[in-house]
Amino acid sequence: MMESSQKKTKITETLPDDLVDHIMSVCLPIQYVLRNRSVSKKFKDTEIRSRGLDFSKIYSVRCGQQKAVRIIESVFNDYKGSEINRFVLLLNHIGVEDKILSWINTCLGKNIQELVLDFSKSKKVANIPVDFSAIETLTVLKLGWCSFKIPDNSLKGLKLLKTLALTKINELNKDMIDAIFSNCIHLETLELINCLMYGILSINARNHKKFKSLVVSTMPNLFEIIVDAPTLECYKYDGYCNKMVYFSRVHALKEAKLYYNRSFTWRYSDPSDMVLANMRAYIRVRVLATTNIFLEALTCRYNGGAIRRQIFCFWSLQEFQISFKAPTVCNLFDIAQFLEQCPNLKKVLIDINDYTFEPGVFWEVHHQQHIRIHNYCLNSIKFVEIMGYKNHSHELDIMEFFVRYAKSLEKLTLTKPRNPKIKLFEPDNARINYIKSMSQKNDLIEFI
Repeated sequence: MMESSQKKTKITETLPDDLVDHIMSVCLPIQYVLRNRSVSKKFKDTEIRSRGLDFSKIYSVRCGQQKAVRIIESVFNDYKGSEINRFVLLLNHIGVEDKILSWINTCLGKNIQELVLDFSKSKKVANIPVDFSAIETLTVLKLGWCSFKIPDNSLKGLKLLKTLALTKINELNKDMIDAIFSNCIHLETLELINCLMYGILSINARNHKKFKSLVVSTMPNLFEIIVDAPTLECYKYDGYCNKMVYFSRVHALKEAKLYYNRSFTWRYSDPSDMVLANMRAYIRVRVLATTNIFLEALTCRYNGGAIRRQIFCFWSLQEFQISFKAPTVCNLFDIAQFLEQCPNLKKVLIDINDYTFEPGVFWEVHHQQHIRIHNYCLNSIKFVEIMGYKNHSHELDIMEFFVRYAKSLEKLTLTKPRNPKIKLFEPDNARINYIKSMSQKNDLIEFI
């Protein structure tokens, strides 16, 4: 790092002093300014006029709370610039609320456009006495573990807001959401993560022309989500599969990330009906990321004395990501049945990092034989990745399935589990070699 800074210093020696000063004090992010001031005598007295003050990585093992606060305080004390466009702070707020308030007020007086405050390290919501809803200049507002209110549910600012991300906000309600969409006409992204809200979340973006992304994560007290957003392109949901989702005019939807989790009462309730009820909104997406609960809803089941299954055709789907979590009865058969309904699919990612297949009797008696005799047509699939490969026999079944039926397959990547403590099975080299021999491409299968 020292050597790199010295090389940059030598380069700047050929430039005019006023240009160097502008680059060092204004154009460079604050961390580079501080680094160059500490390693170079020439820039030791350089004024701090950086427009981007990002302190998200300053709090670390090497730089504890007290040292981080001293550094940030010194930056604001020495600041000479006329504008601060971006302020990012990740800190434990307890005991330094007055300093944080002073820093924020300094930014508010210098045309702040992007404000990111994350106080999750304290595990306690910070009550900063600032009316964030009244700030006129903001285009990005991200608040984590920080109070956010709209007095009288009437927005006085945020007219230019494009991105709003709220995490662990305990006083969210319908009137606040309505006020946001009524006043923030330039809003493109809304993220609601681990916020306390009861009843119905209604997103009325009917008259918006730029609203593209909605994230709803870990909000267990909601029982219904209503989305009227003609321009919405990406919808992400992370939580229990116990909510009814009503989509109206979402024909622009291209990406759905549905990270369904089981509730504590999963043994007594089947989430499949809820998944199927919301399915028609997702059949036109190009990218679908989900969990095995999604596949369980589409699998074969006894209904009226006969085995039946719900069939939806995903004509537009080009990338499919599936993450397996126990408990589940899903196996290769369920994966294959779904992929057969995706005629234009190009990329498949199967995440089994924290899961080991136990196919059971149905696989051995019925499913395995069906896989062998059924002629699957998967000619559009080019890339497959299995994350968390453990040399398990059923993983080899999946591996063989793609090599056999994906005629256009260009690369099959197998990556080891992220957790080095996860037990790996002894590799079946004979079968692996047999599977490799099925393809004419020597480098088709890649182990990482």
